[in-house]
Amino acid sequence: MQFSNLTNQIPTQLNNLYSEYKKSKSEKKPIIDLINGDFFQSGIGFPAEHLRSILIESISQIKNYKPDPLGQYLTREVIAEYYRGFEINVSPDQILITPGTSCSYFYCLKLLVTPGQEILCPSPSYPLFETIAKICEVDLRYYLLRESQDWAIDLDYLENQITTKTGAIILISPHNPTGKITNLNQLNSLAEILKRHNLPIIADEVFSEYLFDLDNLPRPLLTDSPLVFTLNGLSKMFSLPSLKLGWILVSGQTSLVKKSLTTLELIADAFLPVSDVVQRAVPRIFQEGSEYLVKNRDWVRTCCSIAEDVLSQSSVLKFAKPDGGFYLTINLKNIDINEEMMCIDLLKDLGILVHPGYFYDVKPAHLVLTFAVEHQQLKVTLEQFCKWLFEWKKERSYI
Repeated sequence: MQFSNLTNQIPTQLNNLYSEYKKSKSEKKPIIDLINGDFFQSGIGFPAEHLRSILIESISQIKNYKPDPLGQYLTREVIAEYYRGFEINVSPDQILITPGTSCSYFYCLKLLVTPGQEILCPSPSYPLFETIAKICEVDLRYYLLRESQDWAIDLDYLENQITTKTGAIILISPHNPTGKITNLNQLNSLAEILKRHNLPIIADEVFSEYLFDLDNLPRPLLTDSPLVFTLNGLSKMFSLPSLKLGWILVSGQTSLVKKSLTTLELIADAFLPVSDVVQRAVPRIFQEGSEYLVKNRDWVRTCCSIAEDVLSQSSVLKFAKPDGGFYLTINLKNIDINEEMMCIDLLKDLGILVHPGYFYDVKPAHLVLTFAVEHQQLKVTLEQFCKWLFEWKKERSYI
């Protein structure tokens, strides 16, 4: 039977680390997951009973089926009001509701890039892009975040990567996996590049509510960029990944915004994938979830402080303090370390799951982990990890 080329392009086998992880789970070994950043596992987030009452009320409101490809107007109005709270003038008509950020990326790529063209995304970055690019039959091209410059964008390098095939640039801020925020000066310089090359930007802001030293996030939509697609959603904001609701906010030159939304509406109309129940729950989630969001922010800040305190005492690693989000990137200092084998040994010896840096195109010899873990468990786990890492390196003559 004939299948598309996609079946040969997307790996179907688990990598060595996840083969070991699957084996450990099948043997019912205890595993401390420093990857997922699931608030609910730590008793943080939207209380289940409160969320259940909101969803039950949403179900009771549905009398008939009247889908809107852009999303229910009331849902879009609530999200527009959210941005107005930051003194950003947004209309509901600029917003498209999606079933999450991954789908938002898919919609944007189908809108902006034709098969055979390219998108520019940061290195390091989230592994999701490679899969979505293959599904959309577009090529990935990378610009660099320089670790030596606190993971700042190398703007000269970025501009040199732009070709006649470039269809869009992706920005993630706060960044996953480094936790760094692109400052306003860099955003303004990036906007000038976008104008010179007449390119749109896809701004992933899913960690925007989790900032450690800033009150407000510097945003591309506040620059002179010609066309901006701002992505966000409930998953990270309220720790509600199971509800599968995100959005695309389109801003920039009026004619480009109008053309973009017309096509995005047609793309969304082919699927109509966002549950009416979830959309109708959005007003109460934003209104009643604000108190939980404040608690979540405080909890994550404490998590970050614990991680910084413990990791900074280790002599065998270094890291840049995150500006926001739930993740950080650890530099193992020894360029020739087999980071995946180290992660496998860590999983076998202590039952701790972290990711090797190459999963995120960080290289060489880095690890990526989340600090969104119950406070005492996080402290104990990271202390165990640091002690184990010292001994692991010592046994292999790295120190």
